[in-house]
Amino acid sequence: MSDAELIPSAAYAQVRDELIAALVELDDAAASRIVPSCPDWTVKDVVAHVCGLNAEKLAGVQGSLGSDESTKRQVADRSKMTLGQVVDEWRSHAEPIAQLMADDQIVAASFLADLVIHVFDLAETLGQTTTAAAAATPLSAHRYVPLLQERATDRLGVALDVELTNGTSWPAPQPNADRHVSLTATPHDFLRSVTGRRTRSEVAALDWSTDPAEILDNAWNQYGPFRV
Repeated sequence: MSDAELIPSAAYAQVRDELIAALVELDDAAASRIVPSCPDWTVKDVVAHVCGLNAEKLAGVQGSLGSDESTKRQVADRSKMTLGQVVDEWRSHAEPIAQLMADDQIVAASFLADLVIHVFDLAETLGQTTTAAAAATPLSAHRYVPLLQERATDRLGVALDVELTNGTSWPAPQPNADRHVSLTATPHDFLRSVTGRRTRSEVAALDWSTDPAEILDNAWNQYGPFRV
């Protein structure tokens, strides 16, 4: 299925169900493995976060559910649970979260992007396949392109064009800016890079029209500093 055929709410369900099918096969040792892309979290902690996002959204918890404070709370609230228990809770949210997402595709897109990012975090740790997540990667990458372009314009006065190799392009929102930069990348490379899963040198090696140092140092990462 191409990304053009997906909508965020449907993609979220597919990615979640594929991940759950893999999670139920894990033993306690696997559930306790540290996830290098999220070095403060184990496999179970990552699942606790994505489950907690559902629970808190459905409960009407206010504020940014992706903030450091919120994510720590989501993990802490499930610290005494087993991975199986967290998975069971996540499953229990499937029907109400599907309805909520059907009514609000913006929320669905946000939750999908977060889930896809963490599915790849887990896949790198556990050697899992990610068929559904791979199909949803372009949708997830799209969520971050306008945010990056806005940072480049607001902080640096740079007009940034982004072209993803699945055939989608994002012209700079301020095409008349004094400086113009273009980036071409696969959806996977873009998503992993802009969310802090790649080193600075790896991001610099993407297909840029000019030296991206100013963007990388001042506007690139959506979440925190570069990996070392």
